[in-house]
Amino acid sequence: MPIEPNPFDDARLAEIRAEQGDPVIQYYIVRTDLNMSAGKIAAQVAHGAQMFVFRYHANLNRYYVPLEEAQILEQQNKLVEQWLSTSFRKVVLGGKKKDFDKIIEQLPVFLVRDAGLTEIEPNSETVLVTWPILKSTQPKILSRLQVLKI
Repeated sequence: MPIEPNPFDDARLAEIRAEQGDPVIQYYIVRTDLNMSAGKIAAQVAHGAQMFVFRYHANLNRYYVPLEEAQILEQQNKLVEQWLSTSFRKVVLGGKKKDFDKIIEQLPVFLVRDAGLTEIEPNSETVLVTWPILKSTQPKILSRLQVLKI
C-alpha cells in the first residue's frame, strides 16, 4: 500500500522553521494528574486536534457574524494560515487541574472531556488545545509548564 506524502515535510519549510524568530505554535496541554496511559493521551490529543480542525473549517464558512466576533475570527484565521504555511509547530505540555483553570481564564481553547469508558472518570477534563498563537504572546502559565514526559 502506498504511504501518503507529507506536504509539510520539505526543504523549504525546514528552512522557514529554522529561521523563525517568533514562531506560531499550537499548544496541547495534557492533564498529568489523571495518570493516563500513553495510548489514552494520544487519543485525547487526537480528539483535541479534531475539535480544532472542525472549528477552523466552520469559521471559514461563516458568512455573517457580529463585528467583534468577526474581528476575532479574522485574527485567529490569519494566525492559522501563517502557522499552516510555515512551521506547523505543536508543543505538548503537561499540567494539572489548577493549570487548566488558569489557561481557560486566559485563552480561547478547546477542552476535551473524556466519556469515561476506559481509564478515567466520565467528564474528566483531559486536554486543552489552543488556537495557534505567536510564541511571544503566550501567557506566562504556558511558559511555566513543562513539555509532557511519559
